[in-house]
Amino acid sequence: PVAPDGEVPLIMLGPINLDQTRTGAVVGDLPLATDESLPVPLTILSRSEINAPLIVPATVTADVAKVRNGPGLAYDDIARLNGGTTIEVVGRHNEWLQFRTTDDPTLRWIAAELVDLPEAIFYNLKPVDESTIPPPPPPKVAIVREDGLNLRDGPGTNYVSMKRLTAGEELNLVEQYNGWFLIETGGIYGWVTSEFLNIAPGVIERVPVASSIPDPNPPLVGSVLENSVNLRKGPGSAYERIGSINAGAELKLLARHNDWYRVELSNGTRAWIYSELLSVTPMAARRVPYTNDIPPLPNRARLANSGPVNIPASGDVASYAVQFVGYRYVWGGASPRTGFDCSGLTWYVYRQFGVNLPRTAASQFNSRYGAVIGNLNNLAPGDLMFFANTGGGRGITHVAIYIGGGQMVHAMTPAYGVQISSIWGAYWTSRFVGAIRPYR
Repeated sequence: PVAPDGEVPLIMLGPINLDQTRTGAVVGDLPLATDESLPVPLTILSRSEINAPLIVPATVTADVAKVRNGPGLAYDDIARLNGGTTIEVVGRHNEWLQFRTTDDPTLRWIAAELVDLPEAIFYNLKPVDESTIPPPPPPKVAIVREDGLNLRDGPGTNYVSMKRLTAGEELNLVEQYNGWFLIETGGIYGWVTSEFLNIAPGVIERVPVASSIPDPNPPLVGSVLENSVNLRKGPGSAYERIGSINAGAELKLLARHNDWYRVELSNGTRAWIYSELLSVTPMAARRVPYTNDIPPLPNRARLANSGPVNIPASGDVASYAVQFVGYRYVWGGASPRTGFDCSGLTWYVYRQFGVNLPRTAASQFNSRYGAVIGNLNNLAPGDLMFFANTGGGRGITHVAIYIGGGQMVHAMTPAYGVQISSIWGAYWTSRFVGAIRPYR
């Protein structure tokens, strides 16, 4: 038929002739196979079936994934799933997936980034109605009630105190055990008694119980980290070398003095070894007793301590170092461009004169790099001065360059930067442990 002017012709379509035995030209595609695997179309399903959520199988990709009771990190961690576990995803909220497993129909949540799920499928998931999502529970935190609360390395007074906490500090509660909490504060983990904590109602019940606790009496041993490590008669490189030991050897820890351990070998030999060449667990290190019962220095070291040293002073080094007064203090810095920390300044300055020093104050205080000087009255310009227990650290923690006239130049703090100080102040004289006149 011909359509009237201005109208689109209506073409009536009928079923395509699918009789392939006929000789007429047929253009089209065969129908789907109507077996039981063919799903019923949505337009024939009941409305309740149409609104049923899409269920998508997915696989956990993280080694271990945390499962939460809500869509966010503010919700409690209630379970773990191992990598490779198959889950059934039923919905999403922001970047979180609501899921269940074949053996547990409980709806829980997991971060989408921990699951292998194509992006196209993710955005086609049914969004979970926000009105059905409970608000996050109160944070699992506690407030310290009194000053001086001990932070220990285990749940009991028989464990070692690592530091003292102050009233008002907020602590993150990780685990609990018999009235003690494993907490985190400022990246440090430790145990505190609940007796001196303020905790909101409903929080304690949500803190998981520890499945294991640290051994209060760990073996006091250390493992050698490198080959041919020197064993000495005393805690310092000025003492006689009595042997060496190779990587992997396990040594019994008897005592410590500054940055050295007194150790016992498997054959019963006792010696001293530099702490940075041993692998020691923090639990063991905190239990090694400190001692001042050490051998006297050998004669050559005592001579260096008692009088002038027959090595030229480095006045040119001192003059060069003074130009950096006012430069920034940067922890780990070792150049004028980045700034300096204390050993970075000494390392950089002496390197300009062809002297290669180690990169830390404790390592620089070593007779292999120069003559040991123990008396402040015997200092000469360019000598490296070493100090202990500064800034809350233990052992040798600071180094400066003596510039003469009872003064030293050193990188101090972020507030001060590189400055000149008198060596005679009580702060410095009480912490002075010795000096090195570097070999050149």
